[in-house]
Amino acid sequence: ASGYTGADLVRLAITHPAIEIVALAANQKAGLHMADIWPHFAPYRQLPRLVRADAVPWGNVDAVFGCLPHAASAELLSTLDTRIRIIDLSADFRLDDAEIYGEWYGATHPAPELLPQAVYGLTEMARPALAAARLVACPGCYPTAALLTLLPLAHAGLIRPANITINALSGVSGAGRGLKESNLFAE
Repeated sequence: ASGYTGADLVRLAITHPAIEIVALAANQKAGLHMADIWPHFAPYRQLPRLVRADAVPWGNVDAVFGCLPHAASAELLSTLDTRIRIIDLSADFRLDDAEIYGEWYGATHPAPELLPQAVYGLTEMARPALAAARLVACPGCYPTAALLTLLPLAHAGLIRPANITINALSGVSGAGRGLKESNLFAE
């Protein structure tokens, strides 16, 4: 919960009427409040303190949002009870083939047995399948922007996929916090 994606997800979840936050995990920041890391959470001291993932009371959890880097996310999420629904924001379940994952990410997929369960979570593309999905693989910002623009044109036969080139640029926060955390001028 302490990274960019996790913090923004917490910000949205606080005001959602159907979400009760029962745990917030952040191994390196365990013991802290969200406000200790992100000042805009100061009014929300009622949020649970951050805990290590292995200290989350998983029996009280109906759904989990995974906001970890790729590989770390699949490794943790693969250990959860099958009754827990997963909405994963990492890249771990976006590709449905473990070999292709290995080619793109340069590592063996940590939980290939979960790949067949994953539904690519672009709502406009998979709305019916998402309602029953146990594992939702959220698309990243680039594919979301590209697909929302291109899919209607492709479905209407107005463009051919072979002729598409996408040139996208990312700002400072697009690369995550990682090793450069101490010198991020965006914060």
